[in-house]
Amino acid sequence: MKPSSGVVVNEDILKALGARTAKAVRVKSAQMEAELASKIEDLEFLVKEGFSTDRLAKAKVDGNHQLLELSFDPSYADWDNQKRTCALMVEAVNDAIYKIDLAIEQEISSIKYKYFSQVIEESDKDN
Repeated sequence: MKPSSGVVVNEDILKALGARTAKAVRVKSAQMEAELASKIEDLEFLVKEGFSTDRLAKAKVDGNHQLLELSFDPSYADWDNQKRTCALMVEAVNDAIYKIDLAIEQEISSIKYKYFSQVIEESDKDN
C-alpha cells in the first residue's frame, strides 16, 4: 500500500496485524489525510504575534509565513541605531514564525494522534 503522502507501508506487517487492523489502517489513513488537508487550508488563515526579547518590536505572521505587520512600541527612540533596530525586527519576526510553526505542528499532531489512537483501539479488539 502506498498512501498519497508518499509513505510506503509494508504489506507483510499489515497482514501480521490482522485483517481488521489492516482495514482500520487503510480507512483511518484516508480519513486522516482528508482531515489534514482541510486543516492545512484553515491554518493558512491562522495569525500569530511575535515579539523582540524586550517587547519593543512586534510582528504578525500568517499560516503561510507571510509577514502581515511589523510595528514598534511608541517608547522606542533608538531609530539612529540601525543595527539594534534591525535586530529587534528580526527577533520579532523569528518569534512569530516560531509560534506559527508550533501552532501548526500542534494541530497536525493532534489529528494524527486521534487517528493513531483509533487504529490502536481497533488493533486491541483483534487481540
